[in-house]
Amino acid sequence: MTDKNHKEPAQRALQKRSVETRSRIIHAAAEIFDEKGYAAASISMILDRAQLTKGALYHHFNTKDQIAEALLAVQVPMSRIRPQESKWQEVIDTSFAYARLLQTHPEARAGVRLSIDGGVPPDLDVYGPTRQWIELVTYLMTQVDSMGHLSADWTPRSAAELLQSTFVGAQMTSLQITGPLRSDLHERIESMWKGLLPGMATMSALKKGLDYEADRWNRIRWEGPSAG
Repeated sequence: MTDKNHKEPAQRALQKRSVETRSRIIHAAAEIFDEKGYAAASISMILDRAQLTKGALYHHFNTKDQIAEALLAVQVPMSRIRPQESKWQEVIDTSFAYARLLQTHPEARAGVRLSIDGGVPPDLDVYGPTRQWIELVTYLMTQVDSMGHLSADWTPRSAAELLQSTFVGAQMTSLQITGPLRSDLHERIESMWKGLLPGMATMSALKKGLDYEADRWNRIRWEGPSAG
């Protein structure tokens, strides 16, 4: 066996450890940012939470800003709803999947905290995830429209922007009333769809039957979240 063959397993193991360490840092930072906000968070807090040395952290990130940037970058890719025949249902399921992430994953909650935290440096693009979510929903709404299931009063973009704004309002209200875990968010999402669908979906789409009950997240088909 050549030296190269000996080295490859060791290199793969090293790469795996490196990926795992980076994920631990991002996860720990998410918890700290969510709990304390950006300004009050410190590198030492993140190290304590991740149970890592300074050397391990600085191998991946030089500053707190860089950690926040990495955290913001994982917001939209955290989950993906699998394609469905009903694109309206796919949009609905996307909202429930993200609601579930906000309840279960500090990475998602920290992204929200960073976007509303006044202590974040101005050069940190905290609104990038919002733009990405609007683009994702616009893409889905374009498919809804192509199937003749979007009311003529709406364009895919205007529908996506309204849905994003309404969802943000729902989850912020849930945050203020029930706390960081947003325990009533699914009920609020159900109310959101109950109010919006009659004015946005065509009658033919509504007749097909759309599931937006509060426990919908138990039945959706989605790919698991990733903090990498």
